[in-house]
Order: sequence, then structure tokens, then C-alpha cells
Amino acid sequence: MPAGLPPLAIAEWKSIVPMLSLLGVLTEVDGKALAAYCEYFAQWREALDEVRTRGITLEEPITKTFGETTEVVGYKYKRNPAVSIANDAAKLMKSFLVEFGLTPSSRGRLKIDAKPGEEDPMDAYLRAAALPVEKKDVN
Repeated sequence: MPAGLPPLAIAEWKSIVPMLSLLGVLTEVDGKALAAYCEYFAQWREALDEVRTRGITLEEPITKTFGETTEVVGYKYKRNPAVSIANDAAKLMKSFLVEFGLTPSSRGRLKIDAKPGEEDPMDAYLRAAALPVEKKDVN
């Protein structure tokens, strides 16, 4: 993992690297592309948080100047710029996900050669992720 990634990008890196490793599509030279994906993931999440906090539209005051004083005479609404940031980051994320074979259509084009008698790594990962968590008796 390259130094300097923001916390959300680091979390995504740690989440996605095991999947890519199991698929056998990750090599050391892919680090920069994966880092870029993780950066866009962080931007996307931050922008979505901003939209959730402030809304899709923002209220902007309309002012009028009377001599030396300025008064708010009304409001207009504009699109929250975070909506565009989220949309742009999502498009860029998707392009990287396609490159790594992590969309349904691109995964179908992946060529991963499993050894004879060896289970497909992604199938094993997905099966393990779907297993129910065993509840332990704490008494």
C-alpha cells in the first residue's frame, strides 16, 4: 500500500486486496492503479456524506445592496457540488473496478486458471463470506 492514502482509502485497500489476491489478478505493479481506485472510493464516500449532511440542493442567499448596507432579500437553490463529485468519483471507481474484474460483466471476461482439482479462489472466498457466524454461548 502506498504511503499517504487517506483513512477511507486505506480501509478500502484492506478490504479489496484479499479479494483481488484470491482472484489471482493482483500483482505488485497494480499498486498505483489500486491506490487510485481507493482514492476515488474515499472521495465518493466523503461526497456522499456531504450530500447526506447538507442535502442534494443548497440554499443560496440573494442579496441586494442599499447604499452601504446589504440585505438578504430571498433565497435560490442550487445543486450541491458534492453530488457532481460523488458522480464523477463513482464513474472513475467503476473504470478501475472493471480493470480489476470486479463488476459482474467484467468478471465474466476474467481468465483465471485454477489448477486441476483446485477450487476457484473467488468461489471459495464468496462461500466463506456467506457462511453464518457461529454464535457462542457466553454463560
